[in-house]
Amino acid sequence: MNKNLSHNDYLLAKSSYPKSDDRNPTSDIPKPKGLILSGGMSTRMGTEKRLLNYHGKSQEQYLYELMKPFCDEVFVSINAHQQTELPYIQDVELAVKSPIVGIFSAFQQFPESAWLIIACDMPLVSQETIDFLLKNRNPEKYATAFENPEEQFPEPLLTIFEAKFYEPLQVFIQQEKKSTMRLLQSLDIELLQIPDAKMLKNVNTSEEFRSFQQ
Repeated sequence: MNKNLSHNDYLLAKSSYPKSDDRNPTSDIPKPKGLILSGGMSTRMGTEKRLLNYHGKSQEQYLYELMKPFCDEVFVSINAHQQTELPYIQDVELAVKSPIVGIFSAFQQFPESAWLIIACDMPLVSQETIDFLLKNRNPEKYATAFENPEEQFPEPLLTIFEAKFYEPLQVFIQQEKKSTMRLLQSLDIELLQIPDAKMLKNVNTSEEFRSFQQ
């Protein structure tokens, strides 16, 4: 899924999105809060993925600025060993270790809000990606997510989680389960076909990062 990334992929993916006026407006739906998931250990990358520079600035700064117009507030999800100058939510201590901890921590802080979640290792996410997701948001469902076209499962790291998602999430956490994708599969969600699968690519290793820069 992560092969042959380049900046040209980003430009080509942007051009594939339909124009915003071709989709249903959702201006009457309250904006979600935004969360940049970046509390992982970045073991395979060897350095913090949120601090990598794809767009002339750190990835956390890029995503923060990208998400800001679409969200009520935007936060960086960090663990106890990380620091950031941006607004942040620190992960709570849980038995499970996975991105679900950051999502749970955000809901614990603001349980009445919906959350737009984007992982920091997705460098091809653009304004068009977020716009498409929000324009096709279904607030009556537990979440609105893209279907991963290669694996055919809901992509949990580029998703809008509605406030009602917090209740089954708490049960899931109590059971010490950690796969957000499995939880999404068990719920009534809005599943979208992404116009260009490149937007779901993530960069997890130094080799993939170098490939993107070429």
